Amino acid sequence: MPHNETLSPNPGSSDIDAAETLDLHGFCPKYPLARHKHEVLANAGCADARQDWIKHIGPASEFGGCNPVNGNFTALVLPLCKPERLRLVAYMLEYAFLHDNVVEVLPDGNKNTTKGSGDAFSLGEGRGTHIKTGRKQIQAKMMLQLMSTDKVCAAWVLNVWKAMLATTLKDKAKDLSNLEEYLDFRIVDTGAPFVESTMLFGMGMTLTEEEDTLLAPLIRPCYASLALANDYFSFDREWEEIQSKPGASQKLLNAVWLYMKWNGVEAEVAKRRTREACNRYEQQYLDNIERFRREHASDPNFEKLDRYLRGLAQQVSGNVIWSLNCPRYHPDQRYNPNAGIEDELTAQARGSETDNEEHVLENKRLSVTTIGSTRCSDSDIHTTYSWERESSRSSSLSWTSDDGQDDEHGSEKRRSNMTNMLTEERLGTLQLNAPFDYVASVPTTHVRDTMADALNVWTCVPEDTLNHIKDVVNHLQNASLLLYDDVYSGCSAYNRHMEDNSDLRRGQPAAHTVFGVPQTINSASFAIVDALQKANNFEIPRSVDVAFEQLRDMHIGQSYDLHWSRHVECPSEEEYLELVAKKTGGLFRLLSRLMCANVRDDKVSQLIDNLVSQIGIFFQIRDDFQNISSAAYTSQKGFCEDLDKGKLSVPLVQFLNNAPLSDTIHVREVLEQRREKRCLSTAQKELVLKPLKGSKSMDVTLETLHRLQADIENLTGQLEERTGRENWVLKLCMYRLRV
Repeated sequence: MPHNETLSPNPGSSDIDAAETLDLHGFCPKYPLARHKHEVLANAGCADARQDWIKHIGPASEFGGCNPVNGNFTALVLPLCKPERLRLVAYMLEYAFLHDNVVEVLPDGNKNTTKGSGDAFSLGEGRGTHIKTGRKQIQAKMMLQLMSTDKVCAAWVLNVWKAMLATTLKDKAKDLSNLEEYLDFRIVDTGAPFVESTMLFGMGMTLTEEEDTLLAPLIRPCYASLALANDYFSFDREWEEIQSKPGASQKLLNAVWLYMKWNGVEAEVAKRRTREACNRYEQQYLDNIERFRREHASDPNFEKLDRYLRGLAQQVSGNVIWSLNCPRYHPDQRYNPNAGIEDELTAQARGSETDNEEHVLENKRLSVTTIGSTRCSDSDIHTTYSWERESSRSSSLSWTSDDGQDDEHGSEKRRSNMTNMLTEERLGTLQLNAPFDYVASVPTTHVRDTMADALNVWTCVPEDTLNHIKDVVNHLQNASLLLYDDVYSGCSAYNRHMEDNSDLRRGQPAAHTVFGVPQTINSASFAIVDALQKANNFEIPRSVDVAFEQLRDMHIGQSYDLHWSRHVECPSEEEYLELVAKKTGGLFRLLSRLMCANVRDDKVSQLIDNLVSQIGIFFQIRDDFQNISSAAYTSQKGFCEDLDKGKLSVPLVQFLNNAPLSDTIHVREVLEQRREKRCLSTAQKELVLKPLKGSKSMDVTLETLHRLQADIENLTGQLEERTGRENWVLKLCMYRLRV
């Protein structure tokens, strides 16, 4: 783009109002200046996030995105956001600010994520006994709102957040020798990719892999300028804070400080050089946009990608406008951050209301459960305020003697070696645990871990104890998978003369196909022993008794599953549901019984017990249903692998018990063939599925799942009312499992 041109803020929009002149201290020449017309929604989203932080984690003393003078961060950097998504986007960005504040002050040992947690979000530990439960609550609320609004865009946001944490939680003390090396790290650390992903969500836009590859080299200067501007405006506060700590290491992850170090200059000179570097990247980005427009104007998706590039340009200027006088960087602009007075302060600072009083009050009354649900007409999507500027300045034992003869000395040496062998342990548990470790490493949904986190909203089990409970439950779950899913599947596969995928576990070979059946059985048996040993170490009343009781139920349930499968007997629906409650529900009940051991409210304990029993039944029936109807399930475990095992399911039990004999006779015959051949061909499975899907059994199963979902929601509501604590973790979990 020629240097005498400027980037249009929003071509074709008639909703741009001239407002005021701003001195941007030499930043962003030729960049559009805009603010979202519905800034009040952004302030409301920030207030929601802060109140949830206080409610679930603790007092919030740091400042986030609100700026009563120049505008809310979200309203400034994302003025093209759909109004109905603005409040949710502001909520997410405010949480990111709060998250960043806490991570920056945590001790180094508390900044790492918990190994194997499977948690895309992470904060760290150390600010209270239940900080992990609190952050999971907030994160679950955000994820639920994201997915219920736009599942495709939500996946993009969550993936970017995960990648950002993988970088930001690394050691920040490493030496950086030049600006490009620094920016490679800082571009991610500053959170710009996360803001970009929320921009896409707010605009209701996704990029294909090809589009992302095309745009990646174009947008790096944009990210670089954002990072450098952040460093410029935050330096004074960071430098003052580090100077105020006697004996503290005077080292900052900030371009200004690095210029001071690299060039041996004072802070003001280093700040000027940081701004000049920022200007170079700002101009590079404008040049890249202009080149893209020349070269791709005829592309069918040009308008979409051009809008995306303009949205990023708004981030560059909006970030600077916000940084000029935001309370986060400027102590003289601070106020009570938890009073919810941003709209009033904004009106005072600008001399007039940004929205009429009735509209402001209406948005303050919005329930936190309606984040992102404000409805606006399509014509409002592009409405913004803009400013004009006056100036632009700116990480082997021998048992014989040496000669091989069995003499007196040799016998004595042999006895000595045998004594040492018996008293010194040379064989460890590597081989014993190998099948268990293998199955534990296979990707999983971590449903039981998530359920533990959800129940802990109400049970308040200390974090260390909760992790121990999870460990015991996971040991027993993996032992069950080894014994009955992998080994039993393996035995069913003997003498198979056809190619199929029934030896898969989530797309990977089952344990018995790697380690053999005997070793797999041995490892599973030891896992049960190990789990009981771990339970014995709990400071929980009757923990081992509880574990034994649930193991007993699980084995009884499994015995009937095996018996009915072997003899091709169809139980009644009531008998099958009892099996499910004992077998699948056993681990859920073990989890809840251990977690409720110290809950003093018997009503809460009873409600939780009822809840997890329903969830266990729902989980198994859902698995039965997905095994027959889900393509994703097929790709992970093979086509109708339950039929290969001869395993009964709710749809099949319902069909065999209720359909006319004339409709079920050939299904029964096929199942008899499976008993003889220990597997079924694809054609035989399809012969079973055709009448099953043609009957009412699938519909009845689906209705049962929906009824269970409603019961679970009802019990959840009762527990929330009884305890006074909403459970966003559970709501998100059930949302993901719904059918």
